[in-house]
Amino acid sequence: MNAKVAIVTGGLSGIGLAAAKELVRRGHRVAVGSRSGADSKRRECVEAVLEAKGIALELDVGSQESVDRFVAETRDRLGTPLILVNAAGIFREGFLADHSDPAWFDQIDINLSGPFRMIRAVFPSMASAGFGRIVNIASTAAAKGASGYAAYCASKAGLVGLGLAVSQEGAPNNVCCISISPTWVETPMMDAAVLRRAKAGGKDTESARIDIENSNPQNRIVQPSEIASIIGYFCTDAPRALTNIDIQVNAGADW
Repeated sequence: MNAKVAIVTGGLSGIGLAAAKELVRRGHRVAVGSRSGADSKRRECVEAVLEAKGIALELDVGSQESVDRFVAETRDRLGTPLILVNAAGIFREGFLADHSDPAWFDQIDINLSGPFRMIRAVFPSMASAGFGRIVNIASTAAAKGASGYAAYCASKAGLVGLGLAVSQEGAPNNVCCISISPTWVETPMMDAAVLRRAKAGGKDTESARIDIENSNPQNRIVQPSEIASIIGYFCTDAPRALTNIDIQVNAGADW
């Protein structure tokens, strides 16, 4: 396929960085954005990994001004983005009785409203070009609730719903949208959860990690590259009918 311009949010680590590397490997030009992008040294490291086909910029998907600035700079430096991977996300545990408003609204804003802002910013250009690929990184938590995860579950369920609506609007113009819902993936977000679980359960971190490994029938932790491989294939010309779906990458687990 012809090289396209791609945007990957949350692209300085985890699933986002793996997706950016896969898209570059397939010949695309990639702009990765993250709130961590304010760190110039970190940006330089990521740009080195992406070689000459990628740039790293500061992006806060919780700010419309930041989104507009990021998309405009991407257009100026790389061209019109026709691929969008919404990988930016946050995760905070909290039981209902103790759940603060900021913890709730932050997760809804970053995990759900952030992708909406990004999609709204690039969708018209995709429709005009007659090509668009949008990937929302959701979670198995979108379909399976758990105590202490109300905001996260709600935000990811909303993200899947958003993707279904976008796929309908995009269908006449070859703008396809899918959600990918992984179980635990080996990312900095999971590492933070391991530390919290170890502390809460009075365990060492290795034991807490093993508990997560054993929480699915494959007895292992899914790797970011597995998610990236699906994204890479979806963002080609081949799967034109692949849209309007949530793909579970769960190693056999419900959560």
